[in-house]
Amino acid sequence: MLTTPSTTTPPRARPAPAARARGRRQRRDHAPYLLLAPSVLMLIAVLGFPLGRVLVLSVQHWGVRQIFSPDGPAFAGLDNYATLLGDPEFWTVLVRTVVLTAAMAGLSMAAGTGIALLMRRVPPWCRRTVTFALVLAWAVPSFVSTEIFAWMTDYNAGIVNRALGMQAHNWYADPVQGLAVATAVVVWGAVPLIGVTVYAGLGQVPAELEEAARLDGAQARQVFRYVTLPVLRPLLALLATLSVIWDFQVFNQIWILRQGAPGPDYFTLGIYAYVKAYAGHDYGLASASAVLTVLLLLVVMVVYLRQIARIGDAP
Repeated sequence: MLTTPSTTTPPRARPAPAARARGRRQRRDHAPYLLLAPSVLMLIAVLGFPLGRVLVLSVQHWGVRQIFSPDGPAFAGLDNYATLLGDPEFWTVLVRTVVLTAAMAGLSMAAGTGIALLMRRVPPWCRRTVTFALVLAWAVPSFVSTEIFAWMTDYNAGIVNRALGMQAHNWYADPVQGLAVATAVVVWGAVPLIGVTVYAGLGQVPAELEEAARLDGAQARQVFRYVTLPVLRPLLALLATLSVIWDFQVFNQIWILRQGAPGPDYFTLGIYAYVKAYAGHDYGLASASAVLTVLLLLVVMVVYLRQIARIGDAP
């Protein structure tokens, strides 16, 4: 009896364990990029075109004449930047913006950190009440809080004038006082986030280290400087950098306090560019100012990203 050779195929060899592990590792390595891709694409779509458009406008002559001209804007090269950098008002506005940013960010950090430290020393019920009040203040839109401060500093019916015993004092006749009110509005809006975040960061400070420092005779200021502050330093650096970025772009508070018509003594870089664009109808010059503002903020962004990288690399 003849038998035919078997035609069955041998079973496929299974991948080696090392190959399977390598494939899983590659998929894990690609997963973060795939998850981040939608956000990156959305940012490019939302921010990429406006930024590109502003950059193009900054190297063009764009004014009322070009709006109604069939020929379109003419290429200006770096003329707008040269005009801007040669304008003494621009440098005055830049210095004012830097000083305001330093004052707003510094006061916000000091007040927020102080509140966070005080929250550790109060009973739980008081801590919960303070946290609720901070979150409630943070939830108030900046437009509403600015209008409240404008009412409080009103020339005739402001409660600040009554509390200080001043009759019909105009807080905005002097730009220093007016900008101080704007600084108070910004600090009011920034303190809740800083206070709650720093209080959460204080939970990472080892209690035994603070207790040991007190037993060694260290005062409260020394405990904070040599024990608490080193632990909080990365978090404080991140919050300070974010505060600088936010405060450098302050616009609404000053604009609303001055009822949409701030004088030159109230100009920040944002208001300066807006006035140049919509009051002076010089969109090329305004775009150049916006580009320079972005470049200045990029310097701060580098510091911010370095802080994030350091926190990420910390063991």
